[in-house]
Amino acid sequence: MRLPRPSNRGVLVAVPTVAVVAVAVAAVAVVAVHGSNGKHSKLASSNRPVPAVVLRVQHLHHHRVPFNHPLDLTVSNGALTSVLVSTSTGQRIDGTFNRNHTLWRSGGSFTPLTRLNARISYANLSHHITTRTMQLRASDSKRHLDSILSPGGGDTVGVGSPVVVQFNQDIPAKKRAAVEARLSVTTKPAVVGAWHWMSSREVHWRPPTYWNTGTKVTISSNLEGLDIGRGIWGSPGSHHTSFKIGDAHISEVDIGRHVMRVYNNGTLIRTFPVSTGRDQYPTMDGVHIAIEKSSVVQMNSATVGILPGNPDYYNETVYWDVRISDGGEFVHAAPWSVADQGHVNVSHGCVNLSTTNAQWFYNWALRGDVIDVYDGIRPPSPTDPGTADWNMSWKKWVAGDPSPSLAALMVHPPVAHLTEPGFAPVHKHRSAKTRSRHSARHQKATSSGPAY
Repeated sequence: MRLPRPSNRGVLVAVPTVAVVAVAVAAVAVVAVHGSNGKHSKLASSNRPVPAVVLRVQHLHHHRVPFNHPLDLTVSNGALTSVLVSTSTGQRIDGTFNRNHTLWRSGGSFTPLTRLNARISYANLSHHITTRTMQLRASDSKRHLDSILSPGGGDTVGVGSPVVVQFNQDIPAKKRAAVEARLSVTTKPAVVGAWHWMSSREVHWRPPTYWNTGTKVTISSNLEGLDIGRGIWGSPGSHHTSFKIGDAHISEVDIGRHVMRVYNNGTLIRTFPVSTGRDQYPTMDGVHIAIEKSSVVQMNSATVGILPGNPDYYNETVYWDVRISDGGEFVHAAPWSVADQGHVNVSHGCVNLSTTNAQWFYNWALRGDVIDVYDGIRPPSPTDPGTADWNMSWKKWVAGDPSPSLAALMVHPPVAHLTEPGFAPVHKHRSAKTRSRHSARHQKATSSGPAY
């Protein structure tokens, strides 16, 4: 539930329309109401009927008051003698009277949807006091900050899967620490980790190196009552989801040797011949993660700028697709390049496998699995969801966290891919002469059909 701002910043209440309570005579007690001069005021005495005292809650509409205005309580034909306002959690709301006690105003406005309890005493012109209790609630803001948490739903994911929180509003840099304070990642067993802001609307959390198999993770978000400015407040309620880390699936794609080695929990279980991106369309280097899987994808090169009329244009149905970048890279079946797999790179950036090998890999792979590509000429993208998380040092990762934990700051792990079971030093890049030779072979190999 949203809590009001501290009283030294003013109370957090406001009120629409007008609620009116009229009382002609209320014989609860008789008091003298003090005027501004400190003496007892004369509250009319005559033989004429006493005008009804009217209590108003300004701007009240359906028991709600505007959250972004102070709460105003007024009386006519009388005076306020006591006003006690508190939240449903018991926090006192301070306020002040005007000079003749016909108005009480809270010290400030409220967090949206704050519940208020008010006890109001007021006297009519014959000094009779009436005491009323009211339950009010601040209105809601029109603009909300919402979050989407992933992975979740109890899914089992790969050891490279980051925790991802996406927002529907831009988070200003000065508000990111406050947002992080409303997010939590709990793990069993305990794991050190840190957040890193990928953009103004997305923040990731990961450990220093790949997850351990069997780790259970719960993500929580409670943005209720959080003011990020521009009239945007966190949505009511909290959100939770969980996932589990599956077996350690790590595949290493060696571009120079045209081979893909597949490890399960540190044991080499498959070695596949592959064909990766030709020199004109090189596959990105670096640690990729499996973003999604689709048994069938219609691949159209126009989506990556290769338009109809270009000799390299294609629009084909492709099977057993594991996406490893948002820029169009997949590990997939490529029956047209089987003769090149293991020998030469002919694709437009994807990792080509035979249909049999691609189907096996598709069925085995988990979302979040690691596919490390190396010995290429194209660096990984720091903004692509497939390569953004594991291609930076831990020091740089933590630098993207406005409020890292001390434990995260004290860790000094190696770069993640150095911990892979089959890691070997990256080969020297192919020489210009060798690349020229390969390019000539690419032209020959691709002259009779498409390459993806």
